Amino acid sequence: MAASGSLRVEALSKNYLPPGCPPVPVLHGVSLAFAPGDYVAVMGPSGSGKSTFLALLGCLDTPSGGHYWIDGDDVAGLDSDALSALRNRVFGFVFQGFHLLPRATLLDNVALPMLYAGRSRRERHARAAELLAQVGLAGLERRYPTQLSGGQQQRVAIARALANRPAWLLADEPTGNLDSHTSGEIMAIFDRLNAEGLAIVLVTHEADIAAHARRLVRFADGQVIEDRPLDPAAATAESAP
Repeated sequence: MAASGSLRVEALSKNYLPPGCPPVPVLHGVSLAFAPGDYVAVMGPSGSGKSTFLALLGCLDTPSGGHYWIDGDDVAGLDSDALSALRNRVFGFVFQGFHLLPRATLLDNVALPMLYAGRSRRERHARAAELLAQVGLAGLERRYPTQLSGGQQQRVAIARALANRPAWLLADEPTGNLDSHTSGEIMAIFDRLNAEGLAIVLVTHEADIAAHARRLVRFADGQVIEDRPLDPAAATAESAP
C-alpha cells in the first residue's frame, strides 16, 4: 500500500453559528503538518475541538478561517463537487458508530465507495471480498451488519474505508463502543495497515489506544497544547484527560 499525500493546516479556525446567537468558536489558529505514513493520535477532553479538527482534515466540513493544503494544493477554493471527489480519493473514514447500511450485505457495504468512484460491479465485489478477508471476515460476505458483533461491524467499516485505496485513514473514537479485547484486535489491524504504508490520524480519549501511534497531538479549548513524538512506554502510563 503506497503512501502519498501530505497534509498541512495553518491558522485553521472553526466557528459554529447557532441561529439567532453569536458565533461559537471551536478551533482557534491551529497549525499542524502531517507527512505520508504518519501515525498520529489526537487526544483532548470532550469539547476540546479534536473531532471538529478531524472533520476539517477529512474535508467533511469547511473551516471559518485559515488554510489547508493537500499535497501543496490549497483546498479552500474547491467547490462541493471537487471536495467530494478529493475526499473520496484521499481519505478513508472510520467512526465510533460504524455507520453501516443495515439492509445491505457486508459485500455491498464495503463496495459502496467504489460505486461512487465509478468502478464496475465485478471490480467492486472482487475488491470488497478481498478487503473483508484482510480484516478477518472471509466467508461472511452475504451476511448483514445486524448479524455481527460490534467488533466485526468495525472490521467491516475499516474494510469499507480502504475500498478506494486512500492515502489517509481518519478514525474518530474507533474503539469507543468496544471492549478492551476487541479494541486490541481493531488496533492490531490499524498497526498492520500503518506498517504497510497507510497514514493514520486517530482521535481517542484512551491512553492505551493512543499508545499505538508514533505521535501525539493534544487539544484543549480549541487549540493545540502538545505535539510530540510518542514514546509507547510513556504513553501507556498516561491517563485520559
